[in-house]
Amino acid sequence: MKNRIKIVAIMLVSGIILMALQLNEPGNEQSPDLPTIMRLLSADIQLINEGIYTENYNLIEQGAAAINEHPPLSEETRSLLQETLGNRMQAFGQYDKLVHDTADSLRNVAQHQDMGRVLEQYQIIQRGCVSCHEVFRNEIVQARTNQ
Repeated sequence: MKNRIKIVAIMLVSGIILMALQLNEPGNEQSPDLPTIMRLLSADIQLINEGIYTENYNLIEQGAAAINEHPPLSEETRSLLQETLGNRMQAFGQYDKLVHDTADSLRNVAQHQDMGRVLEQYQIIQRGCVSCHEVFRNEIVQARTNQ
């Protein structure tokens, strides 16, 4: 069981690294679309989960840092969001800021190996992500489908 967890963790970290390297290659200046960023964030969340369940603060720190530093949205995606959400774009941005700021706090408490605070910060990130999806996801998916 421990070996399987290690293998999954290694595969997950390797996948994140490969995606990050691909995004940072010279000549690959194009920012990713929203589904790509969401997949990256999902991988970061899984890395944090692994860190929490194994009490590996380095994994928690890595996942939190990756959330906070994910690449910016492509201009095309940003335009689609602005068209779709209109004056609610500010609320979308507030969810994004909450998740980024809390991920930075999570990284800091992971450095201090404070599991209680790690769990508090992680729950804020989860609520921020789920709340944003609850409010905006269906509408954004529909807009992308109609594009």
